[in-house]
Amino acid sequence: MLKKYQQQILAIELLNRHAKVKIVYQATGIPIKLLRQTYRQLHGRSPSRGSIKFSTRGLTGSRRKYKDVTLFAVCYRVASSKSADSQIHTLISAFDAYKKSYPFGNLDFSAAWVVAQDIKDKKVQLSTCTNCRAWVLLNARDDYDRCEICKTGM
Repeated sequence: MLKKYQQQILAIELLNRHAKVKIVYQATGIPIKLLRQTYRQLHGRSPSRGSIKFSTRGLTGSRRKYKDVTLFAVCYRVASSKSADSQIHTLISAFDAYKKSYPFGNLDFSAAWVVAQDIKDKKVQLSTCTNCRAWVLLNARDDYDRCEICKTGM
């Protein structure tokens, strides 16, 4: 009974952050129909339809988007190092830190989930520029990896 309650609380936390219903289903196992109804109750509208982006590369098309994703990746790295929580709770903490540090950031929770998955699967890596020490997200763009601050190649 307690596990079901914890799943429901987690679902509400994720839906409050506008997570895609499919992500909430994967994290909690709560039926999608019930999650859609809950989303409507919380936000007064239906959840957005459409597929989840498949990779970080799809989220970093412009410099601004790349910087948003990199900032979230730094928040995720810090949250991962500070906590022994489950991956989803670490993601929630990192997303909240991202939004607190950059309230006008365009990265939504579902995109943050994709980035966290790619970090976990080592498809992208966070590093620092050898020249200016700025954070760089490697393998996140189709073009070559370079520092967006000083333009040094990695």
